[in-house]
Amino acid sequence: MHNFSKLLIFVAIFAGAGCASQKPQVQARSTVSTTLEVARRAYHDGMNSMKEGDFDAAFKSFSLASRAPSHVVYSRLARLRLADTLYYQNMFEEASKAYVAFINTNTSNPNLHYAYFRLADSKVQSISGDFFLVPPSDRRDQKPVRSALKSIQSFVANFPDSPYCSQVLKMRRRMVDIVSSFEMEVARFNMTRKKPEGALLRIEQLMKDIPSTRDSDKVRYAYIGALAAAGRHEMAVRESTDYLDRFTTARNRDDVQKIMAGSRTAIQKAAEAEKATQEKEAAEAARAAGPAGEPKPADDAKPGDGGEPADDQAK
Repeated sequence: MHNFSKLLIFVAIFAGAGCASQKPQVQARSTVSTTLEVARRAYHDGMNSMKEGDFDAAFKSFSLASRAPSHVVYSRLARLRLADTLYYQNMFEEASKAYVAFINTNTSNPNLHYAYFRLADSKVQSISGDFFLVPPSDRRDQKPVRSALKSIQSFVANFPDSPYCSQVLKMRRRMVDIVSSFEMEVARFNMTRKKPEGALLRIEQLMKDIPSTRDSDKVRYAYIGALAAAGRHEMAVRESTDYLDRFTTARNRDDVQKIMAGSRTAIQKAAEAEKATQEKEAAEAARAAGPAGEPKPADDAKPGDGGEPADDQAK
């Protein structure tokens, strides 16, 4: 209930910020100065409380500072720190919402990269610890991981030069591994059930959603095996060639070479079978044409059918 109250306060603050930005009020110079001083003092009080670990006091101080008009710098900073107080209390879902609110109302703020970073971190932290303890096949609810990965991708795309980038890239590798392990487990299940097309769908969707997985030895190896099993041998040969060029030290190289050789043999046999079919059809057409290319009379031809009088044929 206490956490819910904090969230309601936070929502009310941002709602008020939106209204204030839409209908700015002209204030006397003395009032602006007093408001600035109050906001500055409340903000610094909140920072001191947060450093001491008194997050309730920090939340109250930041809430006071955040009520100042939006053009007051301490008001915007306080709204970001309100999200931080939720984060440091392990209220990650609530913190995520607070960071999103800050991002949406401060599109040009110099602290935007920090808000994006904390949003991605909160998404990762909100995933239950038990989730990572179960086998990949039991991680059926992938929504939290996908949501975290989406926030991570947004950060990387928007702030590639941020000082937080190295930390976010570590998060991305971890989330990608989790998603990949689950999808690979589903693909393997389909392969054991002799459903290579089902495996292909999972792997191709994975590579579409997360293009970096094409650089994974395990993903590409599984993809090549599924292609060959599904009879898509030409693509299997192309993928195998690319795999061998790219993964020069991979332990699956020997298996990929065998798959590629098998696919080439299958392609050759298919070509030979097609050629034999075409030759057979050509031979049958030639026999049907008769000598010198003239049509061969039908077996059930009767006198007079050739255009001659019946009595002449009888002679």
